[in-house]
Amino acid sequence: MGKNDSKNKIYAYIWFDVEDYVTPESNDVPLKAINILKKYRVPVTMKLVGEKVRFMKEQKRQDVIAAIKGFADVGFHTDAHSKHPIVYQYIANKDVLSGAKEIKRREGPGFLELKRTFGYVPSCFGHAGTQWAPHYYPYMKEVGIPLYLDATDIVNINDSPYWYCGVLNLNNTDKNYIRFDRSFEDPYGNQKLKERFEEIHDRLRHSGGGAISILWHPHTGINKVYWDALNFSEGKNTPKGKYIQPEQYPSEIKERAISDFENLIKFGSSFKDVEFISASDAIRVYPRKLDTVVNRNDIRKIVKNLTRKGEISFFKLGDEYLSPSQIFTAIVNFAAAYQKSGKVPVKIAVSEPLGPLSPSKSIVKKKDVSVVNLLSAARRISEFIGAKGYMPSKIRIEKSVQLEPSDFLGTISELSVTLMSGKKPDRRIPLRHAKMILAEKYVDKSAFKRALEWKILPKGFTAPKILEQAKLQTWTLVPALAK
Repeated sequence: MGKNDSKNKIYAYIWFDVEDYVTPESNDVPLKAINILKKYRVPVTMKLVGEKVRFMKEQKRQDVIAAIKGFADVGFHTDAHSKHPIVYQYIANKDVLSGAKEIKRREGPGFLELKRTFGYVPSCFGHAGTQWAPHYYPYMKEVGIPLYLDATDIVNINDSPYWYCGVLNLNNTDKNYIRFDRSFEDPYGNQKLKERFEEIHDRLRHSGGGAISILWHPHTGINKVYWDALNFSEGKNTPKGKYIQPEQYPSEIKERAISDFENLIKFGSSFKDVEFISASDAIRVYPRKLDTVVNRNDIRKIVKNLTRKGEISFFKLGDEYLSPSQIFTAIVNFAAAYQKSGKVPVKIAVSEPLGPLSPSKSIVKKKDVSVVNLLSAARRISEFIGAKGYMPSKIRIEKSVQLEPSDFLGTISELSVTLMSGKKPDRRIPLRHAKMILAEKYVDKSAFKRALEWKILPKGFTAPKILEQAKLQTWTLVPALAK
């Protein structure tokens, strides 16, 4: 494999969640880790909680802040992590856009704290605990955070990087994931991690490349239990000034944590075909155009695939994937342009709106629909998306026909085939059903249920609307391709 063959290359990214604002000694661990990473010239992304930065300032640890600023790629990890109400609690009944507004209001102070302290917009964002949700993405795009870096099983494409809601995700937790936390409790734990790194490396080398995710919560290098479990479990809020500090490991294990980390970094950096990257590097490695232009032949390929399978998924077009929402806008804009001019357009502008904000079902009292009404609906949808930035949940074609987006796409695609053939369509055409399959394939309901069992959440907490919104936004889901 050539060193510059990015399509088959192996990347690795090390990321820290720097979050403990209870234990003063936890401030030392990132500093020690940075010294090791500098030694081996391995980059790191440190996602910081806003309250943790305030805590370091209160503890007069400008040395730690300066070290992070001088070496690490800084990401954002919420304002106060586990202090209630936490994100799942306050977005539980909101759609992605209203939830994003609430995230901005509540987490905004932490974002501004990081921006002021480190001098730039954080390179990435990641959720606290298990709280992945689609609501973060519109907020991230608004404030200019380009990458989601964390770990979740709720949405996963073959444990590889992907794009979702117009944001790049390094968000895997399964077969390409290594968690350093607590491994050092076992004298042989480091050897097990090295073996896992080698196994992942060898598998990726023989399967076209990929990315290895390596996580450490630095506070686990000193604390036997999680700082937030003692202070914020099951919905309780321990007030500042009365925080309970975790019991710490004996010095032997603390020292082993640091030495094991160095051994793992030394081992990983010895693989000459592995490139270690930061969050900022990932944007270079996995670029993608959300707004693009397709031609008449591209539309022909898209609708041929869709009408043949009757399934809506992402679609490989040249060296890029189009998401279902891009496909939707491409065909809608194609039909809208035809409705306006009476001619088949040569080029079609494509954007990537968010998916619908609420689920719907088609209401059909006839088996066919007026072509004139169908084309008029395409023009209205094109204007709606341009103004709102998201797909409509339901589309009224005529009094007796209201379609969900997938069935509208199936029907308008069938009409597009006729239009591109140069034939004049009949006055009415049959309605066509199409199935959106990505939520079924890549959203794990069981993983979401496990996420709700995080001990910080109140017992019995449920939030079905978050899962609903996650499924709706799979209209924007595509694999990320290394370029």
